[in-house]
Amino acid sequence: MGVIRNAIKTFHPAYFAMVMSTGIISIAANLLGFTGISYGLFYLNIVAYVIILSLQILRVKMFWNNFYADFSNPRLSLVFFTTVAGTNVLGSQFATVVNYPEVAKVFWYFGIFLWTIVSLSTFSILFITGEQRIEMVLHGGWLTATVGTQSVAVLGAILAPQFGAGGSVVIFSSFVWWMIGSSLYMVLITLIIYRLVFFKISPDALVPPYWINMGALAITTLAGSALCLNIPKVECSYTDLLGFTKGLTLFFWSFGTWWLPFLIIIGVWKYVIHKTPFKYSSLYWAMVFPLGMYTACTIKLSQAIQIPFIANISKYFIYAAYVAWVFIFIHMIISMIKAAIAKEAPKMKEEKAAQPQITGV
Repeated sequence: MGVIRNAIKTFHPAYFAMVMSTGIISIAANLLGFTGISYGLFYLNIVAYVIILSLQILRVKMFWNNFYADFSNPRLSLVFFTTVAGTNVLGSQFATVVNYPEVAKVFWYFGIFLWTIVSLSTFSILFITGEQRIEMVLHGGWLTATVGTQSVAVLGAILAPQFGAGGSVVIFSSFVWWMIGSSLYMVLITLIIYRLVFFKISPDALVPPYWINMGALAITTLAGSALCLNIPKVECSYTDLLGFTKGLTLFFWSFGTWWLPFLIIIGVWKYVIHKTPFKYSSLYWAMVFPLGMYTACTIKLSQAIQIPFIANISKYFIYAAYVAWVFIFIHMIISMIKAAIAKEAPKMKEEKAAQPQITGV
Protein backbone atom coordinates (compact mmCIF):
# COMPACT_ATOMS: atom_id res chain seq x y z
CA MET A 1 0.00 0.00 0.00
CA GLY A 2 2.88 2.35 0.77
CA VAL A 3 4.24 1.97 -2.77
CA ILE A 4 0.83 2.74 -4.31
CA ARG A 5 0.25 5.68 -1.99
CA ASN A 6 3.64 7.16 -2.84
CA ALA A 7 2.98 6.63 -6.57
CA ILE A 8 -0.25 8.61 -6.25
CA LYS A 9 1.44 11.35 -4.23
CA THR A 10 4.27 11.84 -6.75
CA PHE A 11 2.22 11.16 -9.89
CA HIS A 12 3.45 13.30 -12.79
CA PRO A 13 0.88 14.93 -15.12
CA ALA A 14 3.11 14.16 -18.12
CA TYR A 15 1.96 10.52 -17.97
CA PHE A 16 -1.06 11.55 -20.04
CA ALA A 17 1.48 11.97 -22.84
CA MET A 18 1.60 8.18 -22.92
CA VAL A 19 -2.11 8.17 -23.83
CA MET A 20 -1.45 10.86 -26.43
CA SER A 21 1.46 8.90 -27.94
CA THR A 22 -0.26 5.51 -27.94
CA GLY A 23 -3.44 6.99 -29.37
CA ILE A 24 -1.91 8.90 -32.24
CA ILE A 25 0.32 5.99 -33.28
CA SER A 26 -2.80 3.81 -33.28
CA ILE A 27 -4.57 6.33 -35.53
CA ALA A 28 -1.53 6.63 -37.83
CA ALA A 29 -1.25 2.83 -38.05
CA ASN A 30 -4.93 2.64 -38.97
CA LEU A 31 -4.47 5.21 -41.73
CA LEU A 32 -1.60 3.15 -43.15
CA GLY A 33 -3.50 -0.15 -43.00
CA PHE A 34 -1.77 -1.68 -39.96
CA THR A 35 -5.10 -2.62 -38.38
CA GLY A 36 -3.72 -5.22 -35.97
CA ILE A 37 -1.30 -2.76 -34.40
CA SER A 38 -3.95 -0.04 -34.45
CA TYR A 39 -6.52 -2.12 -32.56
CA GLY A 40 -3.95 -3.45 -30.10
CA LEU A 41 -2.81 0.06 -29.19
CA PHE A 42 -6.45 1.20 -29.00
CA TYR A 43 -7.38 -1.33 -26.33
CA LEU A 44 -4.12 -0.75 -24.47
CA ASN A 45 -4.85 2.97 -24.51
CA ILE A 46 -8.25 2.50 -22.90
CA VAL A 47 -6.60 0.68 -20.00
CA ALA A 48 -3.83 3.29 -19.75
CA TYR A 49 -6.32 6.18 -19.78
CA VAL A 50 -8.47 4.65 -17.04
CA ILE A 51 -5.44 3.99 -14.81
CA ILE A 52 -3.80 7.38 -15.38
CA LEU A 53 -7.04 9.36 -14.97
CA SER A 54 -7.86 7.40 -11.80
CA LEU A 55 -4.43 8.14 -10.34
CA GLN A 56 -4.84 11.83 -11.15
CA ILE A 57 -8.28 11.96 -9.51
CA LEU A 58 -6.97 10.11 -6.44
CA ARG A 59 -4.08 12.54 -6.21
CA VAL A 60 -6.47 15.50 -6.24
CA LYS A 61 -8.52 13.88 -3.49
CA MET A 62 -5.72 12.48 -1.31
CA PHE A 63 -2.84 14.90 -1.89
CA TRP A 64 -4.41 18.20 -2.87
CA ASN A 65 -1.47 20.27 -1.63
CA ASN A 66 0.99 18.31 -3.79
CA PHE A 67 -1.34 18.54 -6.78
CA TYR A 68 -1.83 22.28 -6.37
CA ALA A 69 1.91 22.82 -5.93
CA ASP A 70 2.48 21.25 -9.36
CA PHE A 71 -0.54 23.00 -10.86
CA SER A 72 0.74 26.41 -9.76
CA ASN A 73 4.38 25.68 -10.62
CA PRO A 74 5.18 27.57 -13.87
CA ARG A 75 7.51 24.78 -14.96
CA LEU A 76 4.74 22.19 -14.69
CA SER A 77 1.40 23.99 -14.91
CA LEU A 78 0.94 23.95 -18.69
CA VAL A 79 1.91 20.26 -18.80
CA PHE A 80 -1.58 19.62 -17.39
CA PHE A 81 -2.87 20.26 -20.91
CA THR A 82 -1.75 16.67 -21.60
CA THR A 83 -4.90 15.67 -19.71
CA VAL A 84 -6.97 17.47 -22.35
CA ALA A 85 -4.96 16.09 -25.26
CA GLY A 86 -5.02 12.52 -23.94
CA THR A 87 -8.81 12.65 -23.58
CA ASN A 88 -9.37 13.97 -27.09
CA VAL A 89 -6.84 11.65 -28.73
CA LEU A 90 -8.58 8.63 -27.19
CA GLY A 91 -11.88 10.12 -28.39
CA SER A 92 -10.39 10.40 -31.88
CA GLN A 93 -9.52 6.70 -31.70
CA PHE A 94 -13.15 5.88 -30.95
CA ALA A 95 -14.20 8.04 -33.91
CA THR A 96 -11.70 6.78 -36.49
CA VAL A 97 -10.27 3.41 -35.45
CA VAL A 98 -13.44 1.64 -34.25
CA ASN A 99 -16.07 4.08 -35.60
CA TYR A 100 -18.02 4.74 -32.39
CA PRO A 101 -18.86 8.44 -32.86
CA GLU A 102 -21.35 8.56 -29.98
CA VAL A 103 -18.66 7.45 -27.53
CA ALA A 104 -16.23 9.91 -29.14
CA LYS A 105 -18.73 12.72 -28.48
CA VAL A 106 -18.60 11.96 -24.75
CA PHE A 107 -14.81 12.28 -24.82
CA TRP A 108 -15.10 15.54 -26.76
CA TYR A 109 -17.49 17.03 -24.21
CA PHE A 110 -15.21 15.91 -21.38
CA GLY A 111 -12.21 17.28 -23.29
CA ILE A 112 -13.90 20.67 -23.62
CA PHE A 113 -14.64 20.66 -19.88
CA LEU A 114 -11.02 19.82 -19.05
CA TRP A 115 -9.71 22.42 -21.52
CA THR A 116 -11.85 25.13 -19.94
CA ILE A 117 -10.70 24.28 -16.41
CA VAL A 118 -7.02 23.85 -17.28
CA SER A 119 -6.69 26.83 -19.61
CA LEU A 120 -8.47 29.33 -17.38
CA SER A 121 -6.74 28.09 -14.21
CA THR A 122 -3.16 27.70 -15.42
CA PHE A 123 -2.93 30.96 -17.36
CA SER A 124 -4.69 32.90 -14.60
CA ILE A 125 -2.17 31.58 -12.07
CA LEU A 126 0.72 32.42 -14.40
CA PHE A 127 -0.61 35.93 -15.07
CA ILE A 128 -1.23 36.71 -11.41
CA THR A 129 1.65 34.99 -9.61
CA GLY A 130 4.38 34.68 -12.24
CA GLU A 131 7.59 36.36 -11.10
CA GLN A 132 10.43 33.99 -12.06
CA ARG A 133 12.86 34.77 -14.86
CA ILE A 134 12.14 33.31 -18.28
CA GLU A 135 15.23 31.09 -18.39
CA MET A 136 14.20 29.47 -15.09
CA VAL A 137 10.73 28.31 -16.10
CA LEU A 138 10.23 28.34 -19.87
CA HIS A 139 10.75 25.12 -21.87
CA GLY A 140 9.25 23.30 -24.82
CA GLY A 141 6.71 21.60 -22.58
CA TRP A 142 4.80 24.87 -22.40
CA LEU A 143 3.62 24.11 -25.93
CA THR A 144 1.36 21.38 -24.57
CA ALA A 145 -1.06 24.30 -24.20
CA THR A 146 -1.20 24.35 -28.00
CA VAL A 147 -1.42 20.56 -28.20
CA GLY A 148 -4.34 20.39 -25.76
CA THR A 149 -6.20 23.19 -27.52
CA GLN A 150 -5.69 21.71 -30.98
CA SER A 151 -6.83 18.29 -29.78
CA VAL A 152 -10.26 19.80 -29.12
CA ALA A 153 -10.28 21.23 -32.65
CA VAL A 154 -9.24 17.89 -34.20
CA LEU A 155 -11.94 15.81 -32.53
CA GLY A 156 -14.56 18.49 -33.12
CA ALA A 157 -13.76 18.65 -36.83
CA ILE A 158 -13.89 14.84 -37.11
CA LEU A 159 -17.26 14.65 -35.34
CA ALA A 160 -18.91 17.68 -36.99
CA PRO A 161 -20.71 15.65 -39.73
CA GLN A 162 -22.23 13.46 -36.97
CA PHE A 163 -24.11 16.42 -35.47
CA GLY A 164 -26.46 16.90 -38.44
CA ALA A 165 -27.85 20.44 -38.52
CA GLY A 166 -25.63 21.35 -35.59
CA GLY A 167 -22.51 20.46 -37.54
CA SER A 168 -21.96 24.03 -38.66
CA VAL A 169 -21.71 25.17 -35.02
CA VAL A 170 -19.25 22.38 -34.23
CA ILE A 171 -17.11 23.25 -37.26
CA PHE A 172 -17.14 26.91 -36.29
CA SER A 173 -16.14 26.04 -32.72
CA SER A 174 -13.34 23.85 -34.03
CA PHE A 175 -12.12 26.77 -36.15
CA VAL A 176 -12.04 28.94 -33.03
CA TRP A 177 -9.99 26.37 -31.09
CA TRP A 178 -7.68 25.95 -34.08
CA MET A 179 -7.07 29.69 -34.15
CA ILE A 180 -6.51 29.88 -30.38
CA GLY A 181 -4.05 26.98 -30.51
CA SER A 182 -2.23 28.53 -33.47
CA SER A 183 -1.97 31.87 -31.71
CA LEU A 184 -0.63 30.23 -28.55
CA TYR A 185 2.00 28.44 -30.61
CA MET A 186 3.24 31.58 -32.33
CA VAL A 187 3.51 33.45 -29.02
CA LEU A 188 5.15 30.62 -27.07
CA ILE A 189 7.56 29.48 -29.79
CA THR A 190 8.86 33.07 -30.08
CA LEU A 191 9.66 33.03 -26.36
CA ILE A 192 11.16 29.53 -26.56
CA ILE A 193 13.49 30.43 -29.44
CA TYR A 194 14.49 33.56 -27.51
CA ARG A 195 15.26 31.37 -24.49
CA LEU A 196 17.26 28.87 -26.58
CA VAL A 197 19.31 31.50 -28.38
CA PHE A 198 20.07 34.03 -25.66
CA PHE A 199 20.35 31.95 -22.48
CA LYS A 200 22.74 29.11 -21.71
CA ILE A 201 21.01 25.76 -21.45
CA SER A 202 22.39 22.52 -20.02
CA PRO A 203 22.21 19.20 -21.90
CA ASP A 204 19.96 17.76 -19.18
CA ALA A 205 17.33 20.42 -19.88
CA LEU A 206 17.11 19.59 -23.59
CA VAL A 207 15.09 16.73 -25.02
CA PRO A 208 12.44 15.50 -24.52
CA PRO A 209 10.33 18.63 -23.80
CA TYR A 210 11.60 20.49 -26.86
CA TRP A 211 10.21 17.83 -29.20
CA ILE A 212 6.85 19.44 -28.51
CA ASN A 213 8.15 22.31 -30.68
CA MET A 214 7.44 20.02 -33.62
CA GLY A 215 4.59 18.03 -32.07
CA ALA A 216 2.49 21.15 -31.50
CA LEU A 217 2.89 22.06 -35.18
CA ALA A 218 2.01 18.53 -36.23
CA ILE A 219 -1.29 18.52 -34.33
CA THR A 220 -2.02 22.02 -35.64
CA THR A 221 -1.53 20.60 -39.13
CA LEU A 222 -3.83 17.68 -38.32
CA ALA A 223 -6.50 20.05 -37.03
CA GLY A 224 -6.31 22.22 -40.16
CA SER A 225 -6.44 19.16 -42.39
CA ALA A 226 -9.44 17.76 -40.51
CA LEU A 227 -11.25 21.07 -40.97
CA CYS A 228 -10.50 21.09 -44.70
CA LEU A 229 -11.71 17.51 -45.13
CA ASN A 230 -14.91 17.88 -43.09
CA ILE A 231 -16.18 21.34 -44.08
CA PRO A 232 -17.64 19.96 -47.35
CA LYS A 233 -19.49 17.28 -45.32
CA VAL A 234 -21.35 19.88 -43.24
CA GLU A 235 -24.08 22.24 -44.36
CA CYS A 236 -22.38 25.56 -43.76
CA SER A 237 -21.10 28.64 -45.53
CA TYR A 238 -17.47 28.17 -44.50
CA THR A 239 -16.28 26.89 -47.86
CA ASP A 240 -14.80 30.34 -48.54
CA LEU A 241 -12.33 29.63 -45.76
CA LEU A 242 -10.96 26.50 -47.41
CA GLY A 243 -8.21 28.26 -49.39
CA PHE A 244 -7.02 30.16 -46.33
CA THR A 245 -7.15 27.04 -44.17
CA LYS A 246 -5.20 24.91 -46.65
CA GLY A 247 -2.48 27.53 -47.02
CA LEU A 248 -2.07 28.05 -43.28
CA THR A 249 -2.10 24.30 -42.66
CA LEU A 250 0.69 23.80 -45.19
CA PHE A 251 2.61 26.61 -43.49
CA PHE A 252 2.44 24.83 -40.10
CA TRP A 253 3.45 21.48 -41.62
CA SER A 254 6.44 23.11 -43.33
CA PHE A 255 7.51 24.77 -40.07
CA GLY A 256 7.21 21.44 -38.25
CA THR A 257 9.31 19.69 -40.90
CA TRP A 258 11.95 22.40 -40.49
CA TRP A 259 12.16 21.61 -36.76
CA LEU A 260 12.96 17.91 -37.28
CA PRO A 261 16.69 18.12 -38.17
CA PHE A 262 17.32 20.64 -35.37
CA LEU A 263 15.76 18.30 -32.81
CA ILE A 264 17.96 15.46 -34.07
CA ILE A 265 21.04 17.70 -33.83
CA ILE A 266 20.10 18.66 -30.26
CA GLY A 267 19.71 14.98 -29.41
CA VAL A 268 23.16 14.18 -30.81
CA TRP A 269 24.63 17.12 -28.90
CA LYS A 270 23.10 15.83 -25.67
CA TYR A 271 23.61 12.06 -25.89
CA VAL A 272 26.68 11.71 -28.13
CA ILE A 273 28.81 14.80 -27.60
CA HIS A 274 27.99 15.38 -23.92
CA LYS A 275 27.40 11.65 -23.26
CA THR A 276 24.37 12.33 -21.10
CA PRO A 277 23.15 8.94 -19.82
CA PHE A 278 19.58 7.99 -20.64
CA LYS A 279 17.34 7.80 -17.59
CA TYR A 280 13.64 7.09 -18.02
CA SER A 281 11.19 9.85 -17.20
CA SER A 282 7.51 10.24 -18.08
CA LEU A 283 8.59 13.32 -20.03
CA TYR A 284 10.09 11.03 -22.68
CA TRP A 285 6.58 10.26 -23.94
CA ALA A 286 6.71 13.83 -25.24
CA MET A 287 9.28 12.57 -27.79
CA VAL A 288 7.08 9.71 -28.98
CA PHE A 289 3.95 11.80 -29.52
CA PRO A 290 5.44 14.14 -32.19
CA LEU A 291 6.66 11.16 -34.25
CA GLY A 292 3.20 9.61 -34.34
CA MET A 293 1.49 12.95 -34.88
CA TYR A 294 3.80 13.91 -37.75
CA THR A 295 2.99 10.57 -39.41
CA ALA A 296 -0.77 11.08 -39.08
CA CYS A 297 -0.83 14.77 -40.00
CA THR A 298 1.24 14.23 -43.15
CA ILE A 299 -1.24 11.65 -44.43
CA LYS A 300 -4.20 13.91 -43.71
CA LEU A 301 -2.46 16.95 -45.20
CA SER A 302 -1.82 15.04 -48.42
CA GLN A 303 -5.57 14.34 -48.60
CA ALA A 304 -6.60 17.88 -47.68
CA ILE A 305 -4.44 19.67 -50.26
CA GLN A 306 -4.55 16.76 -52.74
CA ILE A 307 -0.80 16.24 -53.00
CA PRO A 308 -0.53 12.45 -52.54
CA PHE A 309 3.26 12.08 -52.85
CA ILE A 310 3.96 13.63 -49.43
CA ALA A 311 2.04 10.73 -47.85
CA ASN A 312 5.04 8.56 -48.73
CA ILE A 313 6.89 10.22 -45.86
CA SER A 314 4.45 8.64 -43.41
CA LYS A 315 5.04 5.13 -44.78
CA TYR A 316 8.59 5.31 -43.43
CA PHE A 317 8.11 7.69 -40.51
CA ILE A 318 5.67 5.33 -38.81
CA TYR A 319 8.53 2.92 -38.08
CA ALA A 320 10.41 5.60 -36.16
CA ALA A 321 7.25 6.10 -34.11
CA TYR A 322 6.96 2.34 -33.48
CA VAL A 323 10.58 2.05 -32.35
CA ALA A 324 10.32 5.09 -30.07
CA TRP A 325 7.08 3.84 -28.49
CA VAL A 326 8.45 0.35 -27.81
CA PHE A 327 11.74 1.75 -26.44
CA ILE A 328 10.04 4.14 -24.00
CA PHE A 329 7.35 1.62 -23.02
CA ILE A 330 9.96 -1.02 -22.11
CA HIS A 331 11.97 1.49 -20.08
CA MET A 332 8.79 2.63 -18.33
CA ILE A 333 8.04 -0.95 -17.22
CA ILE A 334 11.66 -1.48 -16.11
CA SER A 335 11.56 1.81 -14.19
CA MET A 336 8.35 0.79 -12.41
CA ILE A 337 9.79 -2.61 -11.45
CA LYS A 338 12.98 -1.02 -10.12
CA ALA A 339 10.98 1.53 -8.13
CA ALA A 340 8.83 -1.21 -6.59
CA ILE A 341 11.90 -3.28 -5.66
CA ALA A 342 13.63 -0.24 -4.18
CA LYS A 343 10.60 0.49 -1.99
CA GLU A 344 10.18 -3.12 -0.84
CA ALA A 345 13.87 -3.81 -0.08
CA PRO A 346 14.07 -1.68 3.14
CA LYS A 347 10.78 -3.15 4.31
CA MET A 348 12.05 -6.72 3.83
CA LYS A 349 15.23 -5.88 5.75
CA GLU A 350 13.21 -4.50 8.65
CA GLU A 351 10.99 -7.59 8.74
CA LYS A 352 14.03 -9.86 8.64
CA ALA A 353 15.73 -7.94 11.45
CA ALA A 354 12.58 -8.17 13.57
CA GLN A 355 12.44 -11.96 13.30
CA PRO A 356 13.83 -13.91 16.29
CA GLN A 357 17.26 -15.41 15.63
CA ILE A 358 17.55 -19.20 16.05
CA THR A 359 21.00 -20.29 17.13
CA GLY A 360 22.42 -23.80 17.27
CA VAL A 361 22.88 -25.58 20.63
